[in-house]
Amino acid sequence: MARSNTTGSFTSRSLAEFLHGGPVSLDEVERVRDTLVFDGPGLGPKLFKFIVLLVLAACIATYGLLGDSVAVVIGAMIVAPLMLPIMGLAFSVSVGDQRAIGNTLVVSLVGIVTAVAVGFLLTLPIAQVTKPEAIQQIMIRTAPHLLDLMAALMTGLAGAFALARKDVSDTLPGVAIAVSLVPPLANAGILFAAGEPGLASGSLLLFGTNYVAILLTGSLVFAVMGFRQVALSPFDPRARRRAVLVAVIALLIIAIPLTITSHRLIISNKIAARTNALAQDWLEGSGYQLMSVDAETADGSVNLLLVGEGDLPSLQPLQERARGVLFGRTLRLKVLESRTLDLGAKAVSFP
Repeated sequence: MARSNTTGSFTSRSLAEFLHGGPVSLDEVERVRDTLVFDGPGLGPKLFKFIVLLVLAACIATYGLLGDSVAVVIGAMIVAPLMLPIMGLAFSVSVGDQRAIGNTLVVSLVGIVTAVAVGFLLTLPIAQVTKPEAIQQIMIRTAPHLLDLMAALMTGLAGAFALARKDVSDTLPGVAIAVSLVPPLANAGILFAAGEPGLASGSLLLFGTNYVAILLTGSLVFAVMGFRQVALSPFDPRARRRAVLVAVIALLIIAIPLTITSHRLIISNKIAARTNALAQDWLEGSGYQLMSVDAETADGSVNLLLVGEGDLPSLQPLQERARGVLFGRTLRLKVLESRTLDLGAKAVSFP
C-alpha cells in the first residue's frame, strides 16, 4: 500500500513537471498570481488599466458589430482584458484561496456589466434606425450551441497552459481571438438598446458558456500543473469544492439550452439539404434556378429563392414531396423573374 501511494505521488509530480516544463517554483506561482489576481498594493493601477482597456475594447466591439466588420471585432478581442479575471478566478479556485476567489469574481462581474453598458449606451442614440436582424455579426452571436461550448473548453485549456508557462505566453493573443468574451457582451448591450431582449439573452448565454468553460478547464490545468503544492496562500478546500461545484452545476444548466439550440440547428440543416434536393429536381428542365434555401427563419418557415424566366413548373409535386421533409414547417417561394436580351455578340440579363 505504501509503495502504491509513493508511485501515485511520483506519477502526479512527473505529470505536473512535464506539463510545466520543469518543477513549479514559488517565483513562478507569484508571477502567475501577480498577473491574474486583483489584490495587493498595486491594485489601484491594475484596476484602472483593466477598466480603460475594457471600455476601449467594448467600444471597438460595438462599432465593429454595428458595422458588420469581422476585422474590427477581432481587434476588440485582442484588446479586451476580460480573460485575466476569469483566469484569475480559475487560478484562485485551483489553489483554494478564498479571498482571491472573491476579488477576481467581483472584478469579472464589474467587467461584464461595464461591457454590456458600453454597448447599450453607444447604440441608444441610433437604436431607432438599427436593425440587428440585418447584421450578420450581431445575429451569429445570438444562438450559441454545443460546438461553442467545446471550443470554450479547449480555449480554457490553452489559455491556462499559456499563462502557466512563460515560454508559450506569446500564444495568448490567439487564445483571446479563439474565445468570444467582450463581443457577446457588447452584442447584448446593442440588442437591449434595440429592444430585442430575447436575442440579447442568447448573447449573454454565449458569454456565460465561455465564462464557465474557461473557469473549469483553467482550474483543472493549474491544479494538474502543481500550483497548489507550491502556493503560499491559505488553502481552503471547502471554498475550492464549493466553487468547482457551482461551476459544474452552471455548466450543466447552460448545456440544456445549448443542446436545444444544437438540435434545432441540426434539424434546420437537414431540412435545408432535403428541400434543396427536392427543389432542384422540381426545377429541372424549367427556366428557373434555385439560388438559396433558408430554413433558419424567425417564423419557422422554409424560404426558397428562385431566379429565372418563363412559367414555373406545377407546384403540386413540390408540395406533395416536401410534406415529409419539412417537419410541419411552411414552404415559401420567392420568385425573381429575369429577361435575357441579345445585344450584338453579348447576352445581358436584367432581373
